[in-house]
Amino acid sequence: MRTKTKELIFQGALKAFAEKGFNETTMEQIAEICGVAKGTLYYNFKTKEDLYIFVMESGVQRFISMIQDYVAPVSDDDFRERVIRLTEAHLDFFENEQDFCRLLLSRSWGTQERHHTIRHVLQKYFDLLESELHTAQEQRKLPASIDVKTAASSYFGMVGFAAMRAIVHGQSLDNVALRSSLQCLVLHMMGISDQE
Repeated sequence: MRTKTKELIFQGALKAFAEKGFNETTMEQIAEICGVAKGTLYYNFKTKEDLYIFVMESGVQRFISMIQDYVAPVSDDDFRERVIRLTEAHLDFFENEQDFCRLLLSRSWGTQERHHTIRHVLQKYFDLLESELHTAQEQRKLPASIDVKTAASSYFGMVGFAAMRAIVHGQSLDNVALRSSLQCLVLHMMGISDQE
């Protein structure tokens, strides 16, 4: 699939799934939103499920790339700053990709099979978070008593649902009170002083 067509399909399908949900969205509606022929859509994606998985995988990969870009300039030794940059990456991504945020945090996961697929797609994201936390534990910057998987899930829930609530209420995520509150809560959850 050509890059331009792939991007058109990604953006159109994302918009449709985020606004209407998986079950209420048809391939015909997606083709119309994308501005591509229905045949083009079916040529590249045999089912709506395949297209949904493509959208989720592409969105999560974009999310992971942005996180990596934000934390890469910070030394592995500076766990506090890496956590701050990690949170900034989440908020900036969700601010810029509100449709994906709605889709990611919605109930549109549907069937057990789709739940399994989405968990699989999100595992790459959680692997990245858990790697950060394991490194911090090895450096004794994160208490050994904190379970890494639980911390990663809690982090995602805290930041993701705070972002989603703001989006649903029409608030910008570029909000000093929201960002500073989340930073303080996240640092506290990780056992890091927010005054350092």
